[in-house]
Amino acid sequence: MLTMRSAHPSRRPGAFALALAAALTPWLAALLTACGGVGEDRTKAQVRLVNAADAQAYPALQLTVDGALRQGHVAPGETAAYAEVDPDKTTSAISAAGSPTALLSFTPSLARNRHYTVLAYGGAGALRQLLVDDNAAEAAANRTSLRVINAAPDAGSLDVYLTAAADSLDTAVAARAGAVYGELSPVLDVASGTWRLRVAAANSKTDVRLDVPAVALGSRQVATLVLTPSRGGALVNALLIVQQGAITRAEGTQARVRVLAGVADSATVSATLGGTPLLSAVGSPALNGYALVPAGAPALAISVNGNTVAAPTTSLVAGGDYTLLVHGAAAAPAAAWITDDNRPPTVSDTVRVRLVNATAGIAGALSMTVDALPIASGVATAAASAYGSADANEVAIISVTATGVAQAVFSATNQRLTAGSVYSVFVVGPQGATTGIVRKDR
Repeated sequence: MLTMRSAHPSRRPGAFALALAAALTPWLAALLTACGGVGEDRTKAQVRLVNAADAQAYPALQLTVDGALRQGHVAPGETAAYAEVDPDKTTSAISAAGSPTALLSFTPSLARNRHYTVLAYGGAGALRQLLVDDNAAEAAANRTSLRVINAAPDAGSLDVYLTAAADSLDTAVAARAGAVYGELSPVLDVASGTWRLRVAAANSKTDVRLDVPAVALGSRQVATLVLTPSRGGALVNALLIVQQGAITRAEGTQARVRVLAGVADSATVSATLGGTPLLSAVGSPALNGYALVPAGAPALAISVNGNTVAAPTTSLVAGGDYTLLVHGAAAAPAAAWITDDNRPPTVSDTVRVRLVNATAGIAGALSMTVDALPIASGVATAAASAYGSADANEVAIISVTATGVAQAVFSATNQRLTAGSVYSVFVVGPQGATTGIVRKDR
């Protein structure tokens, strides 16, 4: 470091001295930054916490190091400024903001005068952390050094694409293929510029989980792309974390919607949402797959046997999964929205299962058992039960009954319930002619 002497008190600086000082000022500023920056203690490590966890489970986190609060109330997708940490005293804990109870304890290996990001990620009851070294050499000119981590616990393995805005995925090659949960990729050498970011289920170019039209990667930049969980579990969001720099959110603006056609007398159902056709004159009963649609309140049009049906109010949250029920008698059909939660069970040898009532003319509420275990009760028409837990079974018995009706309105034997999966049991049709659809949602 340079040491500068002050001018003699009896002398005033001349023009040359002033010009020299002006010329040296930018160079000195750069030198001071390289030496750790003004005010930074070069005997300390610099650490910041980034919250990339499930927003519903962890709305705010805090970081404690050596018993002292270093960063507090870090919301999902956010970080605080770097905090100084003694590299010889790194016993750390992450907890909910304002709580003394640690959700996660760890002891990172830190070096003085170096920068680190502690990435907190994971779902409810399964918080994890990853220490990211923020000291990599800058990329070459017009290139970006990019690392990718799949931090979405419910989304499965994912492929990441960076393409031009108008490029089709059909011929695109993944920048990062098969990103498994919790694994930080090797450094990817990517051309800098503005790219369209798309994330799809591994080995599928049709099951798109995120589509962001413009993500900027800077020349000589070092960054980490973090894939984060969404509300419904299947779709994802993203964070672009620049080494020792800012965080940019790359969040989806879409939801997933499917339609249950459950109108009596095999009536045909059509539905369009926000310009996206969902069903086109499909006979009941039927349940299609999820389609990506704009979040918010896109225009909804429904018809049964060619006749318009009043559309229920639409309010779709980005990242959410929804089922549109079209049910009832053919002469008086109705429609309703059901919110889906396709996050897998936390216990590996179980399933999550619920009951959806789309019957017509049955006054009594529905109840359901799986292998004689009560799962749902009091489920009214056009409603769904909460998700219950059942043991996985290759030959499960499902029984659905209605209050005041002697016989089961639906039953299934030898039903395969695969461990780690999510199921919905839809019951449709009028009394005396009800049927069921057991759908593996994921």
